Amino acid sequence: MKANYDIHIYQNENSLTVSYLIFYLFSSLKILVNTSISASILLLLMTTMDASAQSNKAYIYGSITTKSDDRFEGFMRWGKEEMFWHDLFNSEKIQSEQKRVNRSSESESIWDRFEWNISRIWDNKYSDVTHLFACLFGDIKSLEIGRGDLVFLEMKNGNQLRLNGGSNDIGATVHLHDYELGKISFDWKRIDRIDFFQAPEGATPPFGKPLYGEVKTRRNGNFTGYIKWDLDERCGDDILDGDTDFGDQKFEFKNIVQIEKDGIGSTVIFNSGRKLFLDGSNDVNSGNRGIAVYDHNIGNIEIPWKQFESVEFIDDNQSGPGYHDFTTPKSLEATITTFDDKQLEGMIIYDIDEMWEMETLEGKDNDLEYQIPFRNIKRLTPKNSSFSLVHLCIGEELLLGDLQDVSARNDGILLFAKGEKDPIHIDWDDIDEILFKE
Repeated sequence: MKANYDIHIYQNENSLTVSYLIFYLFSSLKILVNTSISASILLLLMTTMDASAQSNKAYIYGSITTKSDDRFEGFMRWGKEEMFWHDLFNSEKIQSEQKRVNRSSESESIWDRFEWNISRIWDNKYSDVTHLFACLFGDIKSLEIGRGDLVFLEMKNGNQLRLNGGSNDIGATVHLHDYELGKISFDWKRIDRIDFFQAPEGATPPFGKPLYGEVKTRRNGNFTGYIKWDLDERCGDDILDGDTDFGDQKFEFKNIVQIEKDGIGSTVIFNSGRKLFLDGSNDVNSGNRGIAVYDHNIGNIEIPWKQFESVEFIDDNQSGPGYHDFTTPKSLEATITTFDDKQLEGMIIYDIDEMWEMETLEGKDNDLEYQIPFRNIKRLTPKNSSFSLVHLCIGEELLLGDLQDVSARNDGILLFAKGEKDPIHIDWDDIDEILFKE
């Protein structure tokens, strides 16, 4: 493994040298084999090199600094789950403490112009609910690990959020693949901080390709994007478990082209066209926790097993969004139209909670749960006490309900108008439309 990785490192440092070496070797072969064959092989090999150099774009990469001040760099995976920039990082806000840790950031937040304590607002009359936090790993600059489940998350704009537990993303064993030492597993309590950045060109990820395909549902049509199977497996090297007539089996996803729900189990179709019926495992029966599809223009769509019909895996030429595809987050700004035809414009805190466009809005449609970054939303219109119409920037509309973000359980909007120090609180029932500033 080390030798192979070294080749990639040398290629990255001096790819021209490697190219000339390969060209020289194949030129020498002309005396032995047909010139056109040699040229074809050379072209194929060079194309493979180029594809390999681009294939690391989607994978989480960065450095881990331990409590003992040792630093390691490489591709990472959270337990057996998150490994791509488009995977979700979840936690809870113990208070919305906004701290500026990087004053030299190119994108100074408008919030920096105000001096106010939102935790005071939370603790006041507006709300006493748990404030959840979710963003994509590609939106995170660093994580500083505190005591217990305390975490300080720094965004790309230099602002820091104080978080505490709330999911298995906090406290997880983090695996890092060092170029020399191979796979290293870090106990969460031994980590001091994690810094994220794009992998260097030419570094080869130790994981299989992202699972990409089209999921067919019972009532909501088809969804195409990057797939998390059973909210767990997400790359070609991950394993599908199930019982067959000849025993318990494990199959790599990269060998599977299709999975169809079939009674108490599933029919699995392999690349060759061979079919097997599998049951007896939550990978292939009603114990499945759901199939999530990520679309960069929408967000994360979680499909429960009862709505799932089939999935067809597609060999996607794109590797998925890279770290630089997630832009520096901006403050949420909007024009709010009330039922008495007033228009209020300014910076907002949505649901007395979300204030950044990288944070997510959550809602359901026929048991399908959406987590949509606010940057993908153009307009939102509350329709009744249970549902809201969400207009996406790409032109699609979604009628979402059930959850707090899109129903009457929403705690309303705090709006900071220009020139005003104190916010205006707008009740959810008073809102006719929210138009987000692009």
